[in-house]
Amino acid sequence: MFKSIRSLVYLSFIIVGISLVLVMAMGVRQYRLSNRYSEITSLSERILFSYGTIREQITEALIGGDYLQIKSIIPDIEQLNNNVTLLYDNEVIPVQYKLTMAETINLSGLVIGLRKLDAAEKKQKAGLLIQQEMRRIGENLIKVDRIITGQIRHSVINFQLSIIGIMGMLISCAGFLLIILYRKAVKPLLDLANQASSEAVAQQSFTCPPEAGSEIVTLVDSVNEMLEDGMSARDSQSQDNPPDTVLLSKTVNETTNGLNAVINYAELLLESDHPDLSSEQREMLSKIVENGEKIGAQWQNVSQHFHS
Repeated sequence: MFKSIRSLVYLSFIIVGISLVLVMAMGVRQYRLSNRYSEITSLSERILFSYGTIREQITEALIGGDYLQIKSIIPDIEQLNNNVTLLYDNEVIPVQYKLTMAETINLSGLVIGLRKLDAAEKKQKAGLLIQQEMRRIGENLIKVDRIITGQIRHSVINFQLSIIGIMGMLISCAGFLLIILYRKAVKPLLDLANQASSEAVAQQSFTCPPEAGSEIVTLVDSVNEMLEDGMSARDSQSQDNPPDTVLLSKTVNETTNGLNAVINYAELLLESDHPDLSSEQREMLSKIVENGEKIGAQWQNVSQHFHS
């Protein structure tokens, strides 16, 4: 599994890219959800505040028997009912909560009761019934607000936990791939560097760990082949020209050059008409030239014998 370092690196890049895309997508999703939840929370708070104000106005009007003021409050209740309908229609709120709100918060019935209040025979009793209905609606609005707030908080927490879980899995996969990449690429390269710095490589080939990637194995095999070829070439060169033969050739050349210099100086003295040279000295110079030529010929014979 993952023998090729190239495929391992590509897979690491893909996982990192997917992680970045998911982070961006989840960030956008989180931003949109936060905006929607903020709108719902703000709308629910406005509904509670408006209903509390309307309830106080109706209660004061019922106590004072001002039925004209009650009729003037009805448009405010209808506007409040529209806001509650907007809250119902929000797609973020689950269906079961919408049904509960529709059954327990009946502002339309409250409007009908207020319109009939002026024509009721027993206005005081009808007013008590309206107050009971308003109290029930107020309690239900508070419950719904708490339910919505709790549901929103629960949804946000679940979404954040999902993000954490997904990112944790991706980071774990990336970490696992980095460990494999270290074992298959970095560690073998460090091992090869240690082998190259030691003197043992001159005597033997590189060794590759078994967990190394296929690319490193191919590289090590190629280097070992090059080392073997180089050693074979040096061995063949050493067999063709042994060290003793090379040293002998060098010695013959240097000795022959020195003898030639001695012979040349001696011949120059013999050929000169120098008056200070006696017959004995001239004879000694002749022997020097003769013996030098003999030594040079012997060195040449020895050199030709070793090269043959």
